Amino acid sequence: MAVMKNWIKRVFTFAVCCGIALVGGSAVRAAGGEELFGKHCVSCHGKDGKARTPIARQLGVKDLTQSKTSDGEIEKQVTEGKKDDRGNQKMPPFKDKLSPEEIKSLIEFVKSLRK
Repeated sequence: MAVMKNWIKRVFTFAVCCGIALVGGSAVRAAGGEELFGKHCVSCHGKDGKARTPIARQLGVKDLTQSKTSDGEIEKQVTEGKKDDRGNQKMPPFKDKLSPEEIKSLIEFVKSLRK
């Protein structure tokens, strides 16, 4: 029994250190913020976060390198999306696509783009 507990402890420690979530007995690697940004955000915000894409110009997307938005507000925008003054969706919500850990990772990456 002690050997099993020690093994579980080592697996859990490894998973935490490597950014792996243990789900239903299987390991699922949590994507890093940069990877998530590349997959979900680059089309509008651009690789550098400066919003110099055709879509960004059309939607009025803000330059993330100049952002002073708080962690809480970034989380809210990523989770709930963003709408314009008329209620039209400008940025889709990611609450059903990203885990809380992935959202935190994405927030840290977005903040790293700031000058």
